[in-house]
This record gives sequence, structure tokens and C-alpha cells, in this order.
Amino acid sequence: MEMPEITLNLKTLLLTMMMFKWGILCNATSERCLSGPCQNGASCVDTVDDYACICPTGGVRYMGKNCDELYDACFFAPCENCTSTPGSTEYQCICTDGLSGDNCTEEIDECHSSPCSYPRSLCVDQLNGYFCRCPEGFGGRDCRAHVTDCIDGPCMNNGTCVLQPEGFECDCAPGFEGETCEEDINECLSDPCQNGAICTNGVAEFHCFCVPGFQGYNCELDINECASRPCENNATCINEKDHYECECLMGFAGVNCEIEINECESNPCWNGATCHDLVGIYACECVPGFDGPTCSLDVDECASEPCQNGAVCHDMVNSYNCDCSQTGFEGDLCDIDIPECDSNPCQHGGRCIDQVNGYICLCWPGETFLLTYL
Repeated sequence: MEMPEITLNLKTLLLTMMMFKWGILCNATSERCLSGPCQNGASCVDTVDDYACICPTGGVRYMGKNCDELYDACFFAPCENCTSTPGSTEYQCICTDGLSGDNCTEEIDECHSSPCSYPRSLCVDQLNGYFCRCPEGFGGRDCRAHVTDCIDGPCMNNGTCVLQPEGFECDCAPGFEGETCEEDINECLSDPCQNGAICTNGVAEFHCFCVPGFQGYNCELDINECASRPCENNATCINEKDHYECECLMGFAGVNCEIEINECESNPCWNGATCHDLVGIYACECVPGFDGPTCSLDVDECASEPCQNGAVCHDMVNSYNCDCSQTGFEGDLCDIDIPECDSNPCQHGGRCIDQVNGYICLCWPGETFLLTYL
């Protein structure tokens, strides 16, 4: 039998409803989805503080939080005993005695064949059986035995017959009741199984078939999925019904926080800097001439005013240049006075006196002096 499509896509339907309710954008990519947790071609979508995998519906089917498990149709089947082919939506319910139908939901009516044929007897159907409620003075499985005392063995199901002044009385064994102990007590009527478990009635007992995530005789114990410490890298494990969730520390991702996030993957460092990936952070090693957390700031080498004598400083990458053209000085820092008299500019034997950015000619008597600025 194939699972109905509405059952197959139940998780997808719930996810879609969550998206519309909380305004989650399907095209947003969270840090959790960046690690690629969804497998077998599944799509990863961002949810509130988590991610969800939408498993593909064509070909081989998958399930699980990360779509990493072959689809088990019996996990969603409405019957207790089931067989299926991994990766397929086909399943077959194996009915216990007394039940029939595709999903074992139809109880077989053992009274349909009228097994209680004695007049005034009443057939009472039970799961995988029946009993005959006999008129007074009669007993046995089909009420054909005429009983007046304990010699006829009227008490059924290991009941003890006790003689009374006007007949007999049956002291029933545990799990049975009725005048001749013909009725099997249904211990499941008191709903002893907890947390959605399925109760199966037995003779003087019951059995609980727990849903995933619970254990105990009455399925009263929540299994602590965090007991095995599945979360790595000091993550916090949160126990949920039938699963667990890991709250990762900064710098880690993945279902079990097993993936260290590479903060350098987004290339945060500028201007040829080297990025060093650390736990939860990154550090940029700047090349000379740049500074700042991401090496985005050009260091101003002119800030220390290295150029002297009024020269103009031009900032460059990891260096500077001094413009000495209007100062009368030279050198890398414009700290050397240019000797203008070296070219012997004074004529007629005049004496040259060097000045800043110029010179003075002192002429012989009878001549004037000349003050020259370059």
C-alpha cells in the first residue's frame, strides 16, 4: 500500500505554514544552511534559530532532519506491525489476530457466525475471540452445558467454583469476570499507556507500545537523547521529544556543532592582507602601509610631519615624498640647504653670500650689491 500524499508531505506542509506565519523568507541563507547539512539533493531553508531540510519527492525517498535516512513508510503508517521497502512509500500492515483491513483498523466480528446457538444465550464479541453469556443454569463455551453445582465445572478460564446454598459461585482468576468467568477484562479501558502509546490487551495484563522518544512500562519516561552527549565543541544539548537540538557556540555550526565556521571564507581582509581564521573570529595581518581591523585604512605617513623647511609632504602607500621645489632645500626630508653660490653667479669679482633659496653678491667699491632669490 502506498502512503497518501498528504501524509508524505506533512512535514513540508507544516514548514510552509510556519513560513507564512512567521514571515520566514525561503530564499534567505542562514549560517546553518551554509554548512550544507541537507543531503541527497534536499533543499535547505532558514527557520527561526534553526534550519529545515525539504527532502526530494522523486525516485528514492529520504527522511530525517538532514534527509540522510532512507524513507521508512512504516514510520508514518497507522498500524502497529508493518513491513516496507526502504526508500519507498509502499508499506503493508501485518494484522494481529482479530483485526483486518489495509491498516488493520477493522475488528473481525467473531459473533457473525452465531457461535452461541443455545436459546437466550448472548454472543459478546471480543478482540480475537468471543464469549457466550449464558442463561441461568447453563454454562460452557456455547451455553449447552446444564450446570447446577460445581460437579459440572461451570467456571471458565481457570475460575474456582465455590458451592453456595442455592447453587454455586465462581471465584475468577485475575483478568476475568462474569458469572462463570467468561469475560476477559480489558485492562486497556483505563488508558494506562501514556504519551500517545498504543495499548494491547492481554490476559490479566496489558502491553504498551511506546512512540519514539518514550520508554517504561507505561511509556511514562521521556528518553533523554542528550545522555549520549551528541553535541560537540562545548555546545549545549536540548532534549526534545524523539530528538535533540544542539545550541552551538560562536564559530561552530552543523547538527552536532561539529563544523568550525571559516570566518575567512568571506574574504573580510582588504588590501592584500592575510586572514587568520580563529574560533568564532578572524584576524587580519596587514601589509605595510595599512591598518585597522580589516586593513582598510591607509596609514598617513605624513602625519608625523617628516618634511622640513616648509616642504610639502605627499602621502604614498607605506611611504611619503617631500616636495622641496619652493624651499631652497634638497634631500629626502628637504633638510639640506642648496648652495646657490656653487655656480659662481657673482660677476666682476663680487663676493657671493649664500641665502635660503637665494644668494647675495657683495661687489667691490664703486659697484652696487645684488640680492637675488631663486
